[in-house]
Amino acid sequence: MILSLIWGAMIAAGLLSCLFVAARIWFHPHPTADEVLDFLVPIDLQKAEGLLDPGLECSLRVALSPSEFRNLQRKRIQLYLECLRRMAHNAAILVECANSETARTDEQIAHLARALQQEAVIVRIHAVFTSVKLHFWLFTRLDSWHIFPIPNLSDERERYGIRLLETYDRFKTAAASLFSRIRPDKVEELLEKL
Repeated sequence: MILSLIWGAMIAAGLLSCLFVAARIWFHPHPTADEVLDFLVPIDLQKAEGLLDPGLECSLRVALSPSEFRNLQRKRIQLYLECLRRMAHNAAILVECANSETARTDEQIAHLARALQQEAVIVRIHAVFTSVKLHFWLFTRLDSWHIFPIPNLSDERERYGIRLLETYDRFKTAAASLFSRIRPDKVEELLEKL
């Protein structure tokens, strides 16, 4: 009896959450170019590049004891995870903006919006998959078992032929191209926030 009530409550909660998500998607308007800028989060790409630098990582590995390097590497992974989170967030925000721009009658703006969508999707997917892998490293602490080597963050520089930082630069270029057509006065502010 109690088990059936719990089961029914779980099903009802699942259905309500599905309805909530559907209503949010259906009634939530896509942000305009003016609104998008307030939601973007700046990223220090030089810091991300430094975190992925194989030479720096190798010199740190040689200069520090294994336990010191392990602790430093955890901090470096957490910093890179923050960069990935920001990249995925910015990509999601600009995809929503591009979605509203694809409906425009101006074919060039619609083309630029589709190009932005493609680059944003690649950035978002790559950032999410890399984040899952790095969270797995942090969660399992495989390196502390002393069976596996300490993970190389520089290996994340390129994954499956995709270099995330170069892809993010293409994403920024696509966003600037779209904004140069729809809001030329906001291009500088956009690039500062990306």
